[in-house]
Amino acid sequence: MSPIPSRRLALVCLSLVAATACMTGPHNGTTTGDPVIGETFRFEGYYPEPNIPISLQVMNNPGLDPTLDSNWTQFATATTVTTPTSFNSTDPLFHWSVTAAPVPHIGFSLRWSTGGLVKVRAVAKDPDGDTTLYTFDDITYPDCFAANVNEPWNVLGTECQGVGLNRSALVSTRNSPVDAAPGARTVFLGKKQSNLPSAAAEEAETLQYYAQIQAPATLAAFRTKFGFPNSEVTATYYNDGDLGIGREMHCRSFPVPSQPNGVACYVSNYAEQLNGVPVFGGSSAIALADAVSRTNEFATVAMVFTPPANTANSVQFMVYDAQGALAPKAQLDNAADNTFVPGNCLTCHGIRATYNPVNNSVSGQAKFLPFDVFSFRYSNAPGFTYAEQANALRSLNDLITRTSPTAAITDFITGMYAPKAVSDVTAMANDTYVPTQWRQTKQKGLALYNGVVKPYCRTCHMSAGDGSAFLDQAVFEAYAPIIKTEVCGSGTTRTMPQAEHVMRKFWKSGARAYLDLGLDLQSHCRP
Repeated sequence: MSPIPSRRLALVCLSLVAATACMTGPHNGTTTGDPVIGETFRFEGYYPEPNIPISLQVMNNPGLDPTLDSNWTQFATATTVTTPTSFNSTDPLFHWSVTAAPVPHIGFSLRWSTGGLVKVRAVAKDPDGDTTLYTFDDITYPDCFAANVNEPWNVLGTECQGVGLNRSALVSTRNSPVDAAPGARTVFLGKKQSNLPSAAAEEAETLQYYAQIQAPATLAAFRTKFGFPNSEVTATYYNDGDLGIGREMHCRSFPVPSQPNGVACYVSNYAEQLNGVPVFGGSSAIALADAVSRTNEFATVAMVFTPPANTANSVQFMVYDAQGALAPKAQLDNAADNTFVPGNCLTCHGIRATYNPVNNSVSGQAKFLPFDVFSFRYSNAPGFTYAEQANALRSLNDLITRTSPTAAITDFITGMYAPKAVSDVTAMANDTYVPTQWRQTKQKGLALYNGVVKPYCRTCHMSAGDGSAFLDQAVFEAYAPIIKTEVCGSGTTRTMPQAEHVMRKFWKSGARAYLDLGLDLQSHCRP
């Protein structure tokens, strides 16, 4: 790990009455794909006194209580230098650093399981008493540093303190649970399974659902019924925040007698293919090239909102195959665990909605989801860059506001286009949206939201009309026991994130460190 420049490090140290020191590296949430045994990191930081021994300590087992000193063991030492440095303050800071391995050999393997977390801290052995040094989060540090760059170092440190306070969790990204064999892992999109006895029974049920909603038999007929391409809005992108495929989106509003207008959309899907089979989470370049050229589409998904809202089948789902014929199933990931329509759609579009096979109806809050434009990837081809499609994406989000969105969806769209309204043709999207209720605890709320909720939860949870939409940090924290089981549990109990592509990305990130320390899960959070 490369050392952080001293000038930059000085800015992030704390000056508090009880603790005036910090560990500036490695940050909480640092990841490694290397074997954990013998993996070294550069540990460093600052303390306000020279020649002070620094004890680098590791938890004997990540599942233990971190507040008990007996659960920590020293694995390396350093000493603060004698030459001071300072920034925006006359108070001196003395650097310390050491390169060391928290797990030097297999005899200490309980400290860090492959694919899990290891928890570390630094303790200054000051003659006046031990001081545990403060730590910082990888996800919030750059923005917090930029926002406080002109502040004295003690103010910046106080503002930028991480969720672990004086601990950091380092994350092994090897052995993802996504790659476990069926039966040893969760069922992807499994929270909305049909529970029917066979694939044939599911397809028969889907055909009954199609008959109930009077689904057009072909994509061409769907387009004609809902007035495409007149006044349509279209955009092309790679949906990296959800399924991991290229998408060619078309939406328009249509009149409904004695009601506000409805909204209809269809999206053709493109992906890298292996032996003729689409690869979800595959090459975005290949998927985008096909989407731009409108070649090799493998399926099209259609949705319709017909007011009044929140009534049976007010939101409808249809799938068409590559030839444009109505299809009785839809594969939304590489595993194909749940291909039942509309159940697999409701996994994200209606986490508080259900399908009733008695009357072939979707009830509850099935919702159109907003276009999270910063979670997409875009082509460099003329006409298909983000800049050239930004207004079309804004118009698509404006259409979503007309589909009876949940409070979370409304808040997201409003925040993303603030200070202007999404209906304003001059409004530009920004990537700084964080709900107000997540901004009350400084970096803790920002680390949990930007490091976990935003990339791995928000897309689907916004469809909920209750606390599970995660608009409020306090409500999210109240879910800690469930999160510990469904995110950091084992085998089939580990059900979240529900989508294969999102779960794979989650386990390759530092998100588990923010969850574990931010919610005090006291977990290995390992495969």
